[in-house]
Amino acid sequence: MARHSSGQNNYRLSTPLIIALGVIVAILAVIAWWVFSNSSDDSDDQAVGTTESITTAASTDGECIEGELTLPIGGDPMAVQAAVDDYNATDPVTRDYCVTAEAVADGEPAATYLFVGTRDDAAAALAQTDAVAASAPDAWQQAGAIAAGIASADGASPDLDAVSFPVASAPSLSATVARALADDDEAAAAALAEDLETTTAEASGAQAFAALESTELPDGYTFDAADGAELPVWAIAVNAGGGITEDQARAGADFITATSSDAGETSGDVTGLLERARAISEENNAVVAEQSQPSDTLIVLDTSNNMDRVVDGTQESYHTMTSRILADLARDTGGQGNQVALNNYSSPLNPGVTRGWRPNVSFPDGSNGNNAANAIARFGTGGVPLTRAAAVAAASIASEHADNTGREVRVVLVTSGSASNYTDEAFLSDIRAAGGDRVSFRLIHVGSEPVDQVLTDYVTSTGGTAVTATTPQQVDASLRSAFGF
Repeated sequence: MARHSSGQNNYRLSTPLIIALGVIVAILAVIAWWVFSNSSDDSDDQAVGTTESITTAASTDGECIEGELTLPIGGDPMAVQAAVDDYNATDPVTRDYCVTAEAVADGEPAATYLFVGTRDDAAAALAQTDAVAASAPDAWQQAGAIAAGIASADGASPDLDAVSFPVASAPSLSATVARALADDDEAAAAALAEDLETTTAEASGAQAFAALESTELPDGYTFDAADGAELPVWAIAVNAGGGITEDQARAGADFITATSSDAGETSGDVTGLLERARAISEENNAVVAEQSQPSDTLIVLDTSNNMDRVVDGTQESYHTMTSRILADLARDTGGQGNQVALNNYSSPLNPGVTRGWRPNVSFPDGSNGNNAANAIARFGTGGVPLTRAAAVAAASIASEHADNTGREVRVVLVTSGSASNYTDEAFLSDIRAAGGDRVSFRLIHVGSEPVDQVLTDYVTSTGGTAVTATTPQQVDASLRSAFGF
């Protein structure tokens, strides 16, 4: 039977064709999703695997998709707060987080640390925390520098010798300022050697002390930067953990990128300077230790009329008091195997005598100090103190004994002052020629007569000591110390 047309076009697709087209559309959708996902992951991986900043601007509508993120920053307060303020002023956004940095106190976890000083200083400071650096120290970036100089009270001298250095608390600061003030590194090291045990609290009590520009100063103090004295600030990102999230760690690394500077390391080689300071201190301590032990001793005792004056607060004269103490000390030091010689001096009292000093017990002497002790007990007084001539003679006698024995010799010189026409120039020339490397003076000025400053300066410049004693306690302590007891 024939088939008749309905009069309408037939454009319908067959069922198999419709299914095929649906499959093709689904495949294309899967491919598009896969390509987009991989592109996004590659972008993230590239940001994590490079040192480039991953901070982005806020979205066009001002919102952060992931919300707010607090970024804790730790370290030296003088460096942290300024860096935090500068960073927050940029309205940073990291990985769709709106980031706000905040300074945290010591002991609190931080994503990034800022430390002032050398890299070694920064490494030591970081070691005091529980954090682990995300990179090796030689990869740490510098986040600017802080000026160093002197904090001083009104009228205080800024000279090297007048400045207190907090070496124990802030070695790099101290070395940087000392180097800026000194004529050379040896002078800087010598100044630092005097303050190796000085803390920041102790130094801040001085009229002038080394400080950073951002240091909070005592009332009445002002800060003056020293030429060329700056300390770098090191920025250290740390790994996540210990209270720091992965997002904070990433933001911390970005904080460093935003705050880093191109400045070179400004602290210079302060490590070598500090090592030299410690070496000088050890040398000085060795000298002091050697000097503090009893040794062969030449006692030189003033027996002028000045010694008849009464010691403050007693009824005993300086002559009586010093003679009694010296006799005991002569036996004590002699009892340790040391030789003890004795001179006394004043202006000549007998006709025909022109020399103002007299040898009573000479080197060598094997009496264990008894001969000197007995002789001291027999002395009287009279005349004026010809101290300079007696000192030159003592230097010569001690030097000869040192040359003959190879032993150190100390001269314990008790004086009430100097009365002679021995000029400064002639005296210094004579005593320098007479003395030797193994001879040192212990000068004890007793009473209220003027001190012979030329003699004092010579004694202290050649490794000796010079003190003034007017009370019984001072006389006893000074004499005992002079003998090494």
